[in-house]
Amino acid sequence: MGAHSGRHISLVAAVALAASTLTYAPAARACAACNCGDPTLTAAGVEQPYRNRVRAGIEERYMERDQGDGLTAETTHLLRSTAFGLWTPHPRITVGLLIPWLTNWVTPATGPHQLINGLGDMELSGRVLLFRDRHFAAHHLLWGLAGLKMPTGPRLKDDQGFPYADDDQPGSGSWDPFVGVTYAWFSGALWSAYLNAGYKQTTRGYHGYRRGSIFTGTVAAQAQPWNWGAFQLGLDATWSQADELANGNDMPNTGGTVMRLAPAFVAAPRMDLTMRLAVLIPAYQNWNGVQNEGVQVSFSLVYDIR
Repeated sequence: MGAHSGRHISLVAAVALAASTLTYAPAARACAACNCGDPTLTAAGVEQPYRNRVRAGIEERYMERDQGDGLTAETTHLLRSTAFGLWTPHPRITVGLLIPWLTNWVTPATGPHQLINGLGDMELSGRVLLFRDRHFAAHHLLWGLAGLKMPTGPRLKDDQGFPYADDDQPGSGSWDPFVGVTYAWFSGALWSAYLNAGYKQTTRGYHGYRRGSIFTGTVAAQAQPWNWGAFQLGLDATWSQADELANGNDMPNTGGTVMRLAPAFVAAPRMDLTMRLAVLIPAYQNWNGVQNEGVQVSFSLVYDIR
Protein backbone atom coordinates (compact mmCIF):
# COMPACT_ATOMS: atom_id res chain seq x y z
CA MET A 1 0.00 0.00 0.00
CA GLY A 2 2.91 2.34 0.64
CA ALA A 3 4.10 2.14 -2.97
CA HIS A 4 0.56 2.51 -4.23
CA SER A 5 -0.02 5.64 -2.11
CA GLY A 6 3.28 7.05 -3.25
CA ARG A 7 2.21 6.73 -6.88
CA HIS A 8 -1.04 8.55 -6.11
CA ILE A 9 0.82 11.40 -4.42
CA SER A 10 3.22 11.64 -7.35
CA LEU A 11 0.35 11.89 -9.84
CA VAL A 12 -1.38 14.61 -7.86
CA ALA A 13 1.84 16.55 -7.37
CA ALA A 14 2.64 16.33 -11.08
CA VAL A 15 -0.74 17.68 -12.14
CA ALA A 16 -0.69 20.43 -9.54
CA LEU A 17 2.81 21.48 -10.63
CA ALA A 18 1.83 21.42 -14.31
CA ALA A 19 -1.27 23.47 -13.63
CA SER A 20 0.63 26.02 -11.58
CA THR A 21 3.07 26.63 -14.45
CA LEU A 22 0.17 27.62 -16.68
CA THR A 23 -0.44 30.80 -14.71
CA TYR A 24 1.83 33.61 -13.66
CA ALA A 25 -0.58 35.05 -11.11
CA PRO A 26 0.84 36.29 -7.81
CA ALA A 27 -0.15 34.56 -4.59
CA ALA A 28 -2.67 37.29 -3.75
CA ARG A 29 -5.66 36.90 -6.09
CA ALA A 30 -9.44 37.10 -6.12
CA CYS A 31 -11.39 33.91 -5.46
CA ALA A 32 -12.95 31.91 -8.29
CA ALA A 33 -16.50 32.91 -7.30
CA CYS A 34 -15.55 36.59 -7.53
CA ASN A 35 -13.88 36.14 -10.92
CA CYS A 36 -16.91 34.44 -12.49
CA GLY A 37 -19.62 36.25 -10.52
CA ASP A 38 -21.35 33.08 -9.30
CA PRO A 39 -21.04 31.37 -5.87
CA THR A 40 -22.34 27.98 -7.05
CA LEU A 41 -20.19 25.03 -5.98
CA THR A 42 -19.25 23.09 -9.13
CA ALA A 43 -17.53 19.88 -10.05
CA ALA A 44 -14.84 19.90 -12.72
CA GLY A 45 -16.34 20.31 -16.18
CA VAL A 46 -19.30 22.54 -15.33
CA GLU A 47 -17.51 25.54 -13.85
CA GLN A 48 -18.13 29.09 -15.05
CA PRO A 49 -15.16 30.02 -17.27
CA TYR A 50 -12.99 33.12 -17.14
CA ARG A 51 -9.59 33.87 -18.64
CA ASN A 52 -6.70 31.97 -17.01
CA ARG A 53 -8.88 29.96 -14.65
CA VAL A 54 -6.85 26.95 -13.46
CA ARG A 55 -8.28 23.98 -11.56
CA ALA A 56 -6.54 20.81 -10.40
CA GLY A 57 -7.93 17.83 -8.58
CA ILE A 58 -8.13 14.14 -7.81
CA GLU A 59 -10.93 11.59 -7.86
CA GLU A 60 -11.16 8.17 -6.24
CA ARG A 61 -13.86 5.86 -7.65
CA TYR A 62 -14.57 2.35 -6.37
CA MET A 63 -16.90 -0.25 -7.90
CA GLU A 64 -17.57 -3.99 -8.06
CA ARG A 65 -18.52 -5.95 -11.16
CA ASP A 66 -19.44 -9.59 -11.92
CA GLN A 67 -19.07 -11.16 -15.37
CA GLY A 68 -19.80 -14.61 -16.75
CA ASP A 69 -21.05 -17.74 -15.03
CA GLY A 70 -19.76 -21.19 -14.25
CA LEU A 71 -16.10 -21.67 -15.10
CA THR A 72 -16.00 -18.27 -16.87
CA ALA A 73 -17.29 -16.30 -13.85
CA GLU A 74 -15.15 -13.44 -12.63
CA THR A 75 -15.56 -10.80 -9.94
CA THR A 76 -13.62 -7.53 -10.18
CA HIS A 77 -13.17 -4.87 -7.53
CA LEU A 78 -11.90 -1.73 -9.25
CA LEU A 79 -10.33 1.39 -7.75
CA ARG A 80 -9.78 4.16 -10.30
CA SER A 81 -7.56 6.99 -9.02
CA THR A 82 -7.49 10.03 -11.28
CA ALA A 83 -5.48 13.23 -11.23
CA PHE A 84 -6.59 16.03 -13.56
CA GLY A 85 -5.94 19.65 -14.47
CA LEU A 86 -8.01 22.26 -16.34
CA TRP A 87 -6.81 25.57 -17.80
CA THR A 88 -8.89 28.26 -19.50
CA PRO A 89 -6.45 30.37 -21.61
CA HIS A 90 -9.40 32.17 -23.24
CA PRO A 91 -12.87 32.82 -21.73
CA ARG A 92 -14.37 30.42 -24.28
CA ILE A 93 -11.67 27.71 -24.38
CA THR A 94 -10.67 25.22 -21.68
CA VAL A 95 -8.06 22.49 -22.08
CA GLY A 96 -7.79 19.50 -19.79
CA LEU A 97 -5.49 16.62 -18.97
CA LEU A 98 -6.60 13.48 -17.10
CA ILE A 99 -4.19 10.89 -15.69
CA PRO A 100 -5.72 7.66 -14.32
CA TRP A 101 -4.19 4.93 -12.19
CA LEU A 102 -6.17 1.67 -12.00
CA THR A 103 -6.07 -1.06 -9.40
CA ASN A 104 -8.08 -4.23 -10.16
CA TRP A 105 -8.61 -7.09 -7.73
CA VAL A 106 -9.79 -9.93 -9.99
CA THR A 107 -11.19 -13.18 -8.59
CA PRO A 108 -11.87 -15.78 -11.33
CA ALA A 109 -13.93 -18.93 -10.75
CA THR A 110 -10.81 -20.94 -11.53
CA GLY A 111 -7.22 -19.88 -11.06
CA PRO A 112 -5.48 -17.61 -8.56
CA HIS A 113 -6.59 -14.19 -7.36
CA GLN A 114 -4.99 -11.39 -9.42
CA LEU A 115 -3.92 -7.89 -8.44
CA ILE A 116 -3.54 -5.71 -11.55
CA ASN A 117 -2.13 -2.30 -10.74
CA GLY A 118 -0.84 0.31 -13.17
CA LEU A 119 -1.09 3.53 -15.15
CA GLY A 120 -4.18 3.85 -17.34
CA ASP A 121 -4.72 5.78 -20.57
CA MET A 122 -4.38 9.56 -20.32
CA GLU A 123 -6.97 11.85 -21.88
CA LEU A 124 -6.36 15.25 -23.47
CA SER A 125 -9.44 17.38 -24.15
CA GLY A 126 -10.58 20.79 -25.35
CA ARG A 127 -13.86 22.44 -24.35
CA VAL A 128 -15.38 25.39 -26.24
CA LEU A 129 -18.08 27.66 -24.81
CA LEU A 130 -20.68 27.83 -27.58
CA PHE A 131 -23.24 30.04 -25.84
CA ARG A 132 -23.81 32.07 -22.69
CA ASP A 133 -26.53 34.61 -22.01
CA ARG A 134 -24.12 37.17 -20.56
CA HIS A 135 -20.40 37.60 -20.01
CA PHE A 136 -20.42 37.90 -16.20
CA ALA A 137 -22.51 35.76 -13.80
CA ALA A 138 -24.15 33.89 -16.69
CA HIS A 139 -27.29 31.85 -16.07
CA HIS A 140 -27.15 29.66 -19.20
CA LEU A 141 -24.01 28.07 -20.66
CA LEU A 142 -23.51 25.56 -23.47
CA TRP A 143 -20.19 23.82 -24.20
CA GLY A 144 -18.87 21.52 -26.89
CA LEU A 145 -16.12 19.04 -26.06
CA ALA A 146 -13.62 17.01 -28.08
CA GLY A 147 -10.66 14.96 -26.95
CA LEU A 148 -8.44 11.96 -27.37
CA LYS A 149 -7.67 9.00 -25.10
CA MET A 150 -4.05 7.99 -25.65
CA PRO A 151 -2.46 4.53 -25.18
CA THR A 152 -0.24 5.46 -22.24
CA GLY A 153 -1.13 2.42 -20.12
CA PRO A 154 1.48 -0.34 -20.44
CA ARG A 155 0.49 -3.95 -21.17
CA LEU A 156 0.91 -5.66 -17.80
CA LYS A 157 1.94 -9.27 -17.17
CA ASP A 158 1.53 -11.65 -14.23
CA ASP A 159 4.31 -13.25 -12.19
CA GLN A 160 4.72 -15.96 -14.81
CA GLY A 161 5.27 -13.43 -17.59
CA PHE A 162 1.87 -13.90 -19.24
CA PRO A 163 -0.21 -10.79 -20.12
CA TYR A 164 -3.40 -10.28 -18.17
CA ALA A 165 -6.68 -10.52 -20.10
CA ASP A 166 -7.21 -7.63 -22.52
CA ASP A 167 -10.39 -6.44 -20.79
CA ASP A 168 -8.58 -6.41 -17.40
CA GLN A 169 -5.63 -4.31 -18.57
CA PRO A 170 -5.44 -0.73 -17.14
CA GLY A 171 -4.95 0.56 -20.70
CA SER A 172 -6.50 -0.48 -23.99
CA GLY A 173 -3.51 0.22 -26.24
CA SER A 174 -5.76 2.24 -28.57
CA TRP A 175 -6.23 5.83 -29.70
CA ASP A 176 -9.86 6.70 -28.92
CA PRO A 177 -11.43 10.07 -29.88
CA PHE A 178 -14.43 11.36 -27.95
CA VAL A 179 -16.92 14.22 -28.23
CA GLY A 180 -19.57 15.69 -25.97
CA VAL A 181 -21.92 18.56 -25.21
CA THR A 182 -22.82 20.08 -21.82
CA TYR A 183 -25.53 22.53 -20.77
CA ALA A 184 -25.53 24.20 -17.35
CA TRP A 185 -28.03 26.51 -15.67
CA PHE A 186 -27.13 28.68 -12.68
CA SER A 187 -29.69 30.65 -10.66
CA GLY A 188 -26.93 32.59 -8.93
CA ALA A 189 -28.12 31.38 -5.53
CA LEU A 190 -29.91 28.23 -4.38
CA TRP A 191 -30.53 26.20 -7.53
CA SER A 192 -28.45 24.94 -10.44
CA ALA A 193 -28.67 22.08 -12.93
CA TYR A 194 -26.71 20.55 -15.78
CA LEU A 195 -26.96 17.87 -18.41
CA ASN A 196 -24.38 16.39 -20.72
CA ALA A 197 -24.01 13.72 -23.36
CA GLY A 198 -20.84 12.15 -24.71
CA TYR A 199 -19.64 9.51 -27.15
CA LYS A 200 -16.28 7.71 -27.36
CA GLN A 201 -15.31 5.91 -30.58
CA THR A 202 -12.90 3.12 -29.73
CA THR A 203 -10.28 1.60 -32.03
CA ARG A 204 -8.28 -1.62 -31.98
CA GLY A 205 -5.54 -1.90 -29.38
CA TYR A 206 -3.37 -4.71 -28.06
CA HIS A 207 -3.35 -7.76 -30.37
CA GLY A 208 -6.34 -6.40 -32.32
CA TYR A 209 -8.69 -6.36 -29.32
CA ARG A 210 -11.20 -3.47 -29.37
CA ARG A 211 -13.11 -2.32 -26.33
CA GLY A 212 -16.68 -1.27 -27.03
CA SER A 213 -17.57 2.28 -28.03
CA ILE A 214 -19.50 4.14 -25.31
CA PHE A 215 -22.36 6.63 -25.13
CA THR A 216 -22.98 8.41 -21.81
CA GLY A 217 -25.60 10.85 -20.58
CA THR A 218 -26.10 12.67 -17.27
CA VAL A 219 -28.74 15.00 -15.87
CA ALA A 220 -28.42 16.48 -12.38
CA ALA A 221 -30.00 19.13 -10.18
CA GLN A 222 -28.33 20.87 -7.25
CA ALA A 223 -29.72 22.69 -4.20
CA GLN A 224 -27.21 24.81 -2.28
CA PRO A 225 -28.76 25.92 1.04
CA TRP A 226 -25.41 27.12 2.38
CA ASN A 227 -22.51 28.91 0.71
CA TRP A 228 -20.28 26.00 1.82
CA GLY A 229 -22.53 23.02 1.02
CA ALA A 230 -24.95 21.63 -1.57
CA PHE A 231 -27.01 18.53 -2.34
CA GLN A 232 -27.17 16.93 -5.78
CA LEU A 233 -29.45 14.35 -7.32
CA GLY A 234 -28.58 12.98 -10.74
CA LEU A 235 -29.33 10.23 -13.22
CA ASP A 236 -26.50 8.67 -15.25
CA ALA A 237 -26.98 6.45 -18.29
CA THR A 238 -24.32 4.44 -20.13
CA TRP A 239 -24.58 2.32 -23.26
CA SER A 240 -21.51 0.37 -24.31
CA GLN A 241 -20.96 -1.74 -27.39
CA ALA A 242 -19.69 -5.29 -26.89
CA ASP A 243 -15.91 -5.66 -27.00
CA GLU A 244 -14.59 -7.12 -30.25
CA LEU A 245 -11.97 -9.83 -30.57
CA ALA A 246 -9.22 -9.74 -33.20
CA ASN A 247 -11.22 -12.18 -35.38
CA GLY A 248 -14.20 -9.78 -35.46
CA ASN A 249 -16.42 -11.74 -33.06
CA ASP A 250 -17.96 -10.14 -29.98
CA MET A 251 -16.34 -10.81 -26.62
CA PRO A 252 -18.92 -12.67 -24.47
CA ASN A 253 -20.40 -10.89 -21.44
CA THR A 254 -19.37 -7.37 -22.50
CA GLY A 255 -21.43 -4.34 -23.45
CA GLY A 256 -24.96 -3.29 -22.58
CA THR A 257 -26.94 -0.58 -20.84
CA VAL A 258 -27.05 0.68 -17.26
CA MET A 259 -28.84 3.61 -15.60
CA ARG A 260 -27.75 4.84 -12.18
CA LEU A 261 -29.24 7.15 -9.56
CA ALA A 262 -26.53 9.50 -8.34
CA PRO A 263 -27.12 11.36 -5.06
CA ALA A 264 -24.17 13.48 -3.96
CA PHE A 265 -23.04 16.06 -1.42
CA VAL A 266 -20.72 18.93 -2.36
CA ALA A 267 -18.83 20.94 0.25
CA ALA A 268 -16.26 23.75 0.31
CA PRO A 269 -14.33 23.52 3.60
CA ARG A 270 -12.21 26.51 2.56
CA MET A 271 -12.16 29.06 -0.24
CA ASP A 272 -11.36 27.57 -3.67
CA LEU A 273 -11.39 23.97 -2.40
CA THR A 274 -14.39 21.82 -3.34
CA MET A 275 -15.10 18.28 -2.15
CA ARG A 276 -17.73 15.95 -3.65
CA LEU A 277 -18.97 12.61 -2.36
CA ALA A 278 -21.31 10.66 -4.65
CA VAL A 279 -22.97 7.25 -4.65
CA LEU A 280 -24.03 5.73 -7.99
CA ILE A 281 -26.76 3.16 -7.54
CA PRO A 282 -27.72 0.95 -10.52
CA ALA A 283 -31.46 1.37 -11.10
CA TYR A 284 -31.66 -0.48 -14.44
CA GLN A 285 -29.26 -2.96 -16.01
CA ASN A 286 -29.60 -4.64 -19.41
CA TRP A 287 -26.27 -6.24 -20.20
CA ASN A 288 -25.16 -8.60 -22.95
CA GLY A 289 -24.72 -12.07 -21.52
CA VAL A 290 -24.19 -12.48 -17.78
CA GLN A 291 -23.07 -9.29 -16.03
CA ASN A 292 -23.92 -7.32 -12.92
CA GLU A 293 -22.67 -3.97 -11.67
CA GLY A 294 -22.61 -3.03 -8.01
CA VAL A 295 -22.88 0.34 -6.30
CA GLN A 296 -20.11 2.84 -7.09
CA VAL A 297 -18.66 5.33 -4.61
CA SER A 298 -16.85 8.44 -5.81
CA PHE A 299 -14.90 11.07 -3.86
CA SER A 300 -13.18 14.06 -5.46
CA LEU A 301 -11.23 17.16 -4.46
CA VAL A 302 -10.97 20.18 -6.78
CA TYR A 303 -8.74 23.17 -6.06
CA ASP A 304 -9.01 26.51 -7.88
CA ILE A 305 -5.40 27.59 -8.30
CA ARG A 306 -6.50 30.80 -9.99
